[in-house]
Amino acid sequence: MEQHGKRLLLVEDDQGLREVLTEELQERGFQVKAYADMPAVAELAEIDWALLDLRVGSENGLELLKDLKTRHPQVKVVMMSGFGSVASAVKAMQLGAHNFIAKPVTVEMILRAFSDQAESMELPEEEISLARMEREYIDYVLQSSEGNITQAAKKLGLHRQSLQRKLRKNIPRK
Repeated sequence: MEQHGKRLLLVEDDQGLREVLTEELQERGFQVKAYADMPAVAELAEIDWALLDLRVGSENGLELLKDLKTRHPQVKVVMMSGFGSVASAVKAMQLGAHNFIAKPVTVEMILRAFSDQAESMELPEEEISLARMEREYIDYVLQSSEGNITQAAKKLGLHRQSLQRKLRKNIPRK
């Protein structure tokens, strides 16, 4: 994987992790621009790769991902999170992320996530059922709709009563 001279944006609010990753990535030939909060996308014309935390303080890294891919579609983006779910990973991939990795991370994990061989997101080793994925996505949409069932049903393309039936079911097993 060609990485010498690659310009990388790192957005991570944990200072210790940000400093360690910056140092280790620089040792591997990256020019790292590290931020503790969401940078203005307009300032990011000079990057090739981006490593974004899903949550930076109270901000959502998916919004930065969306803006970044709209303005700079060539940038290869990897999302990382300590609070990630299948729904978050799916949403990140839909918005154009190259990969999604769960914290704690190592530089080797990050490099694998950026490599062209890592075209699919890293899923947990256990098999994930379709019902569980559906439930997690419904929960994600419901949360983004601030608990408004009618609004969530519209976003999901479901009738409100159908969504209520799905929510009444027990959480699906793996």
